[in-house]
Amino acid sequence: MAYGPLQLSFAALLSFAVASATPLNEPFTAKHTVAIEPEDVSQKLRNTAQHYRKLARNWRPIAQGKTLQPGDRNERVLQMRNLLALYQDYRGQPGPLSAPQKDPRRFDSALQIALERFQQRHGLRATGIADEETLTALAVSPIERAQQMKLNAARWEKLNLPQKGRYVIVNIPDYRLQLVEDGLVRLNMKTVVGKSSTRTPNMHSRITNIVFNPTWTVPRSILVTELLPKARHNPTAMHKRGYRVVQYRSGKSSPITEESIARAAGGHATLRQMSGPENTLGKVKFVIPNKQAIFLHDTQAQSLFRLQHRALSHGCVRLQAPEELAYFLLNTQGWDRTRIAQAANGHDALNVRVNSAPRLFLIYITAWIDRYGQPQFREDIYLLDNENNP
Repeated sequence: MAYGPLQLSFAALLSFAVASATPLNEPFTAKHTVAIEPEDVSQKLRNTAQHYRKLARNWRPIAQGKTLQPGDRNERVLQMRNLLALYQDYRGQPGPLSAPQKDPRRFDSALQIALERFQQRHGLRATGIADEETLTALAVSPIERAQQMKLNAARWEKLNLPQKGRYVIVNIPDYRLQLVEDGLVRLNMKTVVGKSSTRTPNMHSRITNIVFNPTWTVPRSILVTELLPKARHNPTAMHKRGYRVVQYRSGKSSPITEESIARAAGGHATLRQMSGPENTLGKVKFVIPNKQAIFLHDTQAQSLFRLQHRALSHGCVRLQAPEELAYFLLNTQGWDRTRIAQAANGHDALNVRVNSAPRLFLIYITAWIDRYGQPQFREDIYLLDNENNP
């Protein structure tokens, strides 16, 4: 399918993948260019929140029970149909005219389409089956959603995105990165972000350098809780994966031994993983100056991008297509895709400075209005949606 330029707000852009009829499985580049027009996203959220407060008068929850799926026939199916009609996800039987519903208690194809639409709007896998996760989302009242929109309206008001030039933005709860250049989206890809216990922070910085075949100096928290126990248990396996003990003062590296592990445990050394196919950071790392040791990077665990919920890292942001991002950041410096691939598949670490370092925004947005004027919601993965966290 070919796409022409679409006039979308940045809020619509955030939801492009889930609002489309087909899932976004691959990063899209220039051939899928989407234009951005400045809009008052905050005001749209406030208006929709007001509408949801009115919907609350007619809202009735679905009775508790097991999973609902196509073919089921019971009172809870009717309750779900009424609820999806309230949110305008259910629009009657397909056809030139809205056909009367023969049996509103039967889970038919029209209801399945409506449920998939609801699931897409809430960042859920669009299966058309009302499983536990979907029923939980359906149980959130319009009043609660209105409050969520109000909080996110305040977040939008504080977000000051550039109108010109290029920047990179990651919406943490949406698990997605986009590169924007002069108001056009040039790249869009999935991400993996920090777990609730090791959160990816809100941050405004710049991408200053790209490191191909990076080494990984293990942060103290991960060293103590995860890797030192593994090194004690099987030092040979850790050595094969490229880990060495590195002294803080001298920078001297040594093999993993009982003595070197003791130095690391005592705070005089750490573990560093050498460049190579086993490296945890993969083939590419994007350096962003900050005090929290956060960066963007490749990952060997590509299977994670098939998951719907991807809050799985120690805080850094893992990228679905890091070489594509490297290309878009370096193509004005004489780097084509062939050169990017050669650098990424080389044997030595290579640090490249990014000219006119683009701004990077790590943001936390759980509600916005999409290109169809429909509200989009995402799970509050870090439990920040309350009055004290606008």
